[in-house]
Amino acid sequence: MTSLVDLRENIKSKWDSFLLDVRKRIFGPNNEKLDLLVDSFYKLEPTQRNSVIAGGIAVLVVVVFGFVALYFTQVNSLNRELNKRFDALYELRDLKRSYQTEDQKFTKLVDSVLSASGTLRIKPYFEKIANEQGVQLEGLTETKVPIPSDNPMSERLQEVKVKVRLNNISIPRLLNFVIEIEKGSGSIRVQDLQIRARYGTKLFFDVEVTGHGYIPLS
Repeated sequence: MTSLVDLRENIKSKWDSFLLDVRKRIFGPNNEKLDLLVDSFYKLEPTQRNSVIAGGIAVLVVVVFGFVALYFTQVNSLNRELNKRFDALYELRDLKRSYQTEDQKFTKLVDSVLSASGTLRIKPYFEKIANEQGVQLEGLTETKVPIPSDNPMSERLQEVKVKVRLNNISIPRLLNFVIEIEKGSGSIRVQDLQIRARYGTKLFFDVEVTGHGYIPLS
């Protein structure tokens, strides 16, 4: 506590010394310059004194108006800056409301995907559809691909790609198989079909089905 008092007294002493030095420079020791200025003023002719007074008043008026103009200029500048800040604040609020609306839509979409594919197991699911449609699976490849981290879905979902080979299948049975795949899962969509003709028949084909969808993070 004593050190703070000493510091305050030291600052006050230096400040008083500074003001005294400024006063001496302007008015001189013992106000000599001020006394000289007053004596010089009273030695002037009345008309000259009136001119000095008028000039002093004019300078004072100019200085006052200068300060007033500067004040209003700064006030106007501050008002413009405040208006910009308020406009930015209103825009931010609008963006926040838009974000909340879109975030709710996104959450509902992700929830619907999770609901549709939460218990989905790719291989058993395709085998089940194949058995129901009387189709023989010749091969099934499942690939899980992480969603890029800049995509908000990456926190809850992952991408899955499925390739299925079907040999010696007719077009009607293939269409039924594809329809049931998409209808039953709710999250798997057929992305590509490669159909190759079989030698010696025009009714049956070898097919590779590529499916794509999203499943929960495992």
